[in-house]
Amino acid sequence: MSKKIVLITGTKGKTTVSCLLDSILLRLNTNKETIRVSTEGLFLNNKQRSTSESSYNIYGFAPTVCPGRYLFNLSSFSQERLDNTVAILETSLGSGNACGTGVGYCDIGIWTNVFEDHLGSSEKTETREGIAELKSVVFSQIKEGGYAIFNACDKLICSKVEKINKKAIIIPCYDETKEVFYDLKKHLKNGGMALVLQGTRIVKKTQNSEQIIYDTSQSPLTFDGQFKPSMLNLLLVFGAIYAIHDGHFPKGLKDVVDCVRFDPYGGRLTLLKAKKGTTIIADYAHEVESLQSVGELAKSIAERNGGKTIAVIRLPYDRTDKQISKTGRNISKSFDKFIIYDKIDGYWRKANKHNRNPRFVQKAGRIAKLLGIAISKHNKDTKVIIREDKAIEFASKNAQENDVVVIIVNDNIHRSIDWIREKFDAKFTK
Repeated sequence: MSKKIVLITGTKGKTTVSCLLDSILLRLNTNKETIRVSTEGLFLNNKQRSTSESSYNIYGFAPTVCPGRYLFNLSSFSQERLDNTVAILETSLGSGNACGTGVGYCDIGIWTNVFEDHLGSSEKTETREGIAELKSVVFSQIKEGGYAIFNACDKLICSKVEKINKKAIIIPCYDETKEVFYDLKKHLKNGGMALVLQGTRIVKKTQNSEQIIYDTSQSPLTFDGQFKPSMLNLLLVFGAIYAIHDGHFPKGLKDVVDCVRFDPYGGRLTLLKAKKGTTIIADYAHEVESLQSVGELAKSIAERNGGKTIAVIRLPYDRTDKQISKTGRNISKSFDKFIIYDKIDGYWRKANKHNRNPRFVQKAGRIAKLLGIAISKHNKDTKVIIREDKAIEFASKNAQENDVVVIIVNDNIHRSIDWIREKFDAKFTK
C-alpha cells in the first residue's frame, strides 16, 4: 500500500489535531482521501463509519488502541486511491503496550505533550516518565525519510528524540515565549527547519530566514488568537501538512484554514449563546492543564462584560484519589463557581460490574463527591449534582446574561450538546 500513515500521540490535543488535519486535507482540493481513527471512532473522508462504543463491544478497548486494525477498510481501494490516501491514526497509552499501533511504521509521527492524565492507571504509568515511554512508540515507528513533528517545549518528549530514525526529518514546534528542550541552534545550523509561534503568527524558521505561514489572530479556531492551546495544535497541524506535501506548504492553505470550523457536536471549544445572553463553551477537557486553559479563556471573555465564570465539570473514573484531589486544588481558582457531575451517575450510566481496570472502583457519584470536596476547600461556591442533565439545568437557571459557562461534555458528546441547547435555549455561534 502506498498510503501515507500519520500517527498522533500525546495527553491532550490528539483529537483536535486529527480533526483539523482531516478537514484541511479534504478542503485543499489535492485529490487526497482520508481515513481517521480517533477517540470517537472511525471516519472515512470525515464521515463517521463506526463509533467508540462499537470498538469496545467488538474488541474490548478504545479505537485508539491499535488503531491500525481499521486499515482493512481500505482493502477495496484501487492503487490510485491508495496513493492519495492519508491515514490519520490517534494512538492512546494502550498502543505502547502489547496491542501496539497496528502498523509496522508511519510516515509522520506527531507528539503533542505529556501531562499527568492517566497517572497511576497501571504499573507502567506511575510517573510521567512512564507515560512518555509508552507514548514514544510513535517516535520509534517513523520510517526512513519520514517526519517527526513534536512540541519542543515538552522536556519529556525531547528526551525521547533519540528513538527517531536517524534518517527521518525532524520538525520541532515551539512557542517562542516558552523554554525549549531541543537543540534548535544545532538543528537549524544543520539545515533543519522549525515551526514557531510568534505571538499569534505561525512562522517557518530556518537558520537564515523566517516566513510567516499563518496568522491566528482572525481565526475562530483559536478564538481570534486568544486560546494558546488551539494555536499550538495548529502549529503541529501545519507541520503535518508540510510533511504530507513532501516538504512544502500547498497553495491556498491560508484560505482553507480560515474556512475550517470545529464540528459543533465534536466537543472541542464549541461556542453557544443562550437566549438570555449567557455564553457557553462546551469542551472535552479532562485534566488540570486543559481545565486551567479553558478557564483562562472563559475569564477573559467574562471580564470584558462584567460577568462571572461557571464550570460544569466532571473527571474520568480512572484517576487515583490523590490525582483527583490535586486536580481539584489546582483548578479551584480557575472559575468563580463550580457544578460537578459524574460520568457514572447510576442513572444514565451505571457502574460496570466487570471493570476492565481493577485499580479503579466504579461507584455512582464517587468521583464527583471526591472532586467536590477537593475544590470546596479552596472555593466555597461549589455544588455537586451527580446527573449531567440536572447539572446543566441548574447552571442554566443560575447563569446571568454576561456570565460564561464552561461545560465539560461527557463521552456521549451529542447528548451533552443537545442538553445544553435545550436547557439554555442556546444556539451555536461562529
